[in-house]
Amino acid sequence: MLDAMVGDGTTAIRSHVDVDLGIGLSGIEAVREAVAAYDGALAVEIVAFPQDGVLRRPGVVDLLRQAAESGVEHIGGLDPAGIDHDPVGQIDALVDIARDTGVGIDIHLHDPAELGVFQIELLLDRMERWELSSPVNIAHGFAVAQIDAAGQRDLLARMGGLGVTMSTVAPPRLGAAQLPLHALREHGVRLTLGTDGIRDLWSPYGTGDTLGIAWQYARGSGLVRDEDLLDVVRTATSDGAWAVGRADHDLTAGARADLVLVDAENPMDALVRLPERRLVVGGGRVLRSTLD
Repeated sequence: MLDAMVGDGTTAIRSHVDVDLGIGLSGIEAVREAVAAYDGALAVEIVAFPQDGVLRRPGVVDLLRQAAESGVEHIGGLDPAGIDHDPVGQIDALVDIARDTGVGIDIHLHDPAELGVFQIELLLDRMERWELSSPVNIAHGFAVAQIDAAGQRDLLARMGGLGVTMSTVAPPRLGAAQLPLHALREHGVRLTLGTDGIRDLWSPYGTGDTLGIAWQYARGSGLVRDEDLLDVVRTATSDGAWAVGRADHDLTAGARADLVLVDAENPMDALVRLPERRLVVGGGRVLRSTLD
């Protein structure tokens, strides 16, 4: 998978790695070994992800705490209401671990509309109450795009004020109901793009191509103006530095030497045409090249 992502120009990754009672933390070690084979050319942050729920399998909370104490950058959560049927319990458990260890929280929240908003607000309540300084990201977050304009404005303003971020895989089935780029920007809620369903039980269509997800998000959102397309490219590249633990991920002095070359007229052309990644450099080392 790492080889495929490198081929598509991805050199900095936040990876959700399953932890459960069957495999324990062995998946995390496997990913670390795979990354180590690149000898520093790739940067990968790990989310210890409870794919089968947090509370409904006794012992998973302990695994998440062990993962946090072992050095993962984030712990995950999964539909506190829809999966665990205990939104307060799951969110409290995640926040407790984050407070104790400083690890980030990256929660997958598919629950729709008002149910989803209720859970986001529970999380925000606890961030305020405990003055949580750990980074918090909400993945999917379909509810944000499914509520009325006034409710969305108030929710995003609160999220932006607390530094909560969002990530999306831009599911095609959402159509124009993708996460609202302009509203997120207006309220300071940073957005990043990810990939999902890579030859797994969810879907066989994923490729790991971040630029391809950017294309999917832009087209699904009905974005056609140059400035909007450029904004999506930046979301998938330089503006995504926060999602991989970087202050800077751009062509600036002192930034890490990660570079991707494509044959395109401009960034917007690269987005709509998805050209071959001709040269991929990670940490100053050539990882892929089809240049003559």
